[in-house]
Amino acid sequence: MSFGRGRGITLLGGQRLASTLTVLSAFGAVAASGELGLPLLGLFAVAFVGALRYGRAVAHKFNVAWTVLLAAALILIGLQVFGGAVDIVLGSSWFALLLTIHRLWNRTTERDEMLLLLLSLLLLCAGAALSAELLFGLAFACFAVTGTWALSLTHLRFRIEAAKGPEAEALLTSRRLITPQLLGALGGLSLLGLLGATVVFFVFPRVTIGGFHRAARASSQVGLSDRVELRGSGTLEDDPRVVLRVRLDPAPNKAELDMHWRARVLETWTGQGWKARTDERSDQPARWLQTGRRRQHWVTADIESVGGFTEGVVLTPEGTPISVRYLRPLTAKPAPQHTRWGAAGDVFYEPIEVGDLRYSVTVSVPNSMAIAAEDDHLPAQLPPNASVDAEPPEDLDPRIRELGRRLTQGKPLSVAVESVRSYLEQNFAYTRELAGDQTDPIAHFLFERKKGHCELFSSAMVLLLRSQGIPARNVTGFYGGIRTQQGYYAVRNGDAHSWVEVWMPGQGFVTFDPTPASDRGSQESGLWARTVLLWDGLQARWRSLIVDYDLLAQGRAVQGLGDLMRDATRRLSGKAGPGVPRLSGPVLWALAIVLAITALVVWRRLRWPRLVDAREPLTPDQERAQLLLKRTKARLAKAGVRVPEAITARELQAQVARDRPELSPQLADIVTLWSQSRWGGAPLHRNHVNALLRTLDRTLRETARG
Repeated sequence: MSFGRGRGITLLGGQRLASTLTVLSAFGAVAASGELGLPLLGLFAVAFVGALRYGRAVAHKFNVAWTVLLAAALILIGLQVFGGAVDIVLGSSWFALLLTIHRLWNRTTERDEMLLLLLSLLLLCAGAALSAELLFGLAFACFAVTGTWALSLTHLRFRIEAAKGPEAEALLTSRRLITPQLLGALGGLSLLGLLGATVVFFVFPRVTIGGFHRAARASSQVGLSDRVELRGSGTLEDDPRVVLRVRLDPAPNKAELDMHWRARVLETWTGQGWKARTDERSDQPARWLQTGRRRQHWVTADIESVGGFTEGVVLTPEGTPISVRYLRPLTAKPAPQHTRWGAAGDVFYEPIEVGDLRYSVTVSVPNSMAIAAEDDHLPAQLPPNASVDAEPPEDLDPRIRELGRRLTQGKPLSVAVESVRSYLEQNFAYTRELAGDQTDPIAHFLFERKKGHCELFSSAMVLLLRSQGIPARNVTGFYGGIRTQQGYYAVRNGDAHSWVEVWMPGQGFVTFDPTPASDRGSQESGLWARTVLLWDGLQARWRSLIVDYDLLAQGRAVQGLGDLMRDATRRLSGKAGPGVPRLSGPVLWALAIVLAITALVVWRRLRWPRLVDAREPLTPDQERAQLLLKRTKARLAKAGVRVPEAITARELQAQVARDRPELSPQLADIVTLWSQSRWGGAPLHRNHVNALLRTLDRTLRETARG
């Protein structure tokens, strides 16, 4: 039976909706990591919608089936965890999500609702372990508000249900209890608590002892793979997602970088692409990587690789890498990563962990690319590291060999290399459209199609140079970087690029890029690309302020606050020095008045009468119910019944039943009708009110005569 009328939501509906929103917030915290996978995301979506539609009808009817399914899921997840396919944090998150789905389909009692909220909290903790990015922070804030709603309304609902009776039913179905003011007050309290926790987070000394690290499986990403295939059809995507956040020292004064970010060297031609010659790695760089004879200067890049894009590979700017230092929040334990060097100069880190990795790379760069006359020809005996890159493929197309001879014959080494590079850049067009499967993709590019993507440009240059015995190799990575409002350069996934390194006597391997300069890197510059950069800036700020916040950052924040206060004091006292304006008296008075008005408005909005909304207008039926109760109290008081001013209707009914039992039936009818109309929205006509009062008057007269 329902007494609700009009717009609004009942207490029952509001409580279930608040619990549902809490579950969604907790699920968002876990899903923000991107590690649940599409099958589990789809399962939750279907189960969630199904529970909303059919959950009440089937609740607690298939307990045995649920137990079997959950036990089977636990066994399968356990086998994957012990087998090393899934780490224990992710496996636990999967099982917690399955338990939440089970509870969504079986929620009828207070215990069920409380277990659902507890599982939601468990999901939130799982989200914190899987990902601490900005999306998790937003989900956490939503959970703080919706969880407060759910906990409060769940307690209120089941306390009212325990009272039973028609008044309890009227309250449960009333549409006037769950008001925007009530939800706003509860949400404000939760945000106030969240604000207090935030203050403690920033003020309390940040000391980390180190701890659990989640190992990740290496994944193949664009620009980082140990293999490149030139076959295939379709179009290469221009992806604006950020893969690197870079700060350089010395800092360049330009909006966009013209810098190559080296990832992998691919030296072996397969006929359809390239692959790494060897995967041997050492704790020390190869001897040939040591600085050459020419004077050098050093560049340091502070790089933050975004999780999921650069796992296992250290991206280095142009130059010879000298050192790699891994940067983490201040802990009692050192960073677990250590550097491994490939034979071709590639740099890797182990172990691979889930999430972002921040490191600092220092490279040496020649001060001048000028080549001495004695160094502008290949020596008779090439060093071992260069000789492996000087031999052309046995089945090389004769036309490629002839074109290489025509471009380089009789020229000094530097001129010959530049001749090949400029020929490709000036005579071939860039396109992201793939040419499809070709028997010889390089010959097709050079002599038939004459347009292609960067990997075709670099591959053609390598084979043209190798055809003449000049050591060259294909290199993959990223190119460019766009400066953001936060001060770092963003390297995007669409900046994946391929270029060439040529061995030059006295210098080692030197970078040459045959792709037209205007077509290197990402060309995405629309609204979506700007939105991605804006979001990444927020992510970077979140990571700097929250995730990487440590004792050193705390000290810098305190120092900055002190500097700000000292500057304000100097301004107020007029001692800030020449050129710095002093705050005048009228300005100070204006600021004081604004602050006072703001404090008054906030106080009036938050005071208790507004929270309970005592002055909310009543409907005509509710006004008649209030009038009925008021006149009843007046008649009882006139008849000698003690009626305290603050007594409630139920308390009055209990008192009359104890002191004047002969009046109890009439008063029970009045209180029941009052509660149904005042809180449940039931209709109450004037004639009905008058009839009840006449009956009460008659009973009072009869008892007085008797």
